[in-house]
Amino acid sequence: MEKQATPGKKFGYFVAMVINAALIYVFEHLLAWNIPYLLPTFAGCLWAIRLSLSVTIFVNFIYIFYDVDWFHHLMQVIENVFSWISVYFIYSIFPFEFPAEMWNQGVKIALIIILVLIPIGTLVELIQFFRKLNRQQSN
Repeated sequence: MEKQATPGKKFGYFVAMVINAALIYVFEHLLAWNIPYLLPTFAGCLWAIRLSLSVTIFVNFIYIFYDVDWFHHLMQVIENVFSWISVYFIYSIFPFEFPAEMWNQGVKIALIIILVLIPIGTLVELIQFFRKLNRQQSN
């Protein structure tokens, strides 16, 4: 029943791992780069951002060795949970201070929309997981 990824997919998973590792590096250094709109409280969000990106790296690593549709949907559910946690901490700490209050409000609204959309996507992935799992068991 095990299915390995094709060489092209393996390369894609590897590229995703490298990009997410680069994102961890970028997020870890944003405060040191003195970005004017980023507050020191951003450090309080870093653990959640790092965790979310690390989970994504780990999942892509697993995909290199086990590449089945139902498993992708299950792993996406897990990734979504960690993404939601990351966005939640960014929203609750809100480590930004833009020159115009309109920008602060716009970013807060965008974060709220993301906090609503991630669970909807998670529910869709969970439904797809059960559908694919049922199809595989009936074959």
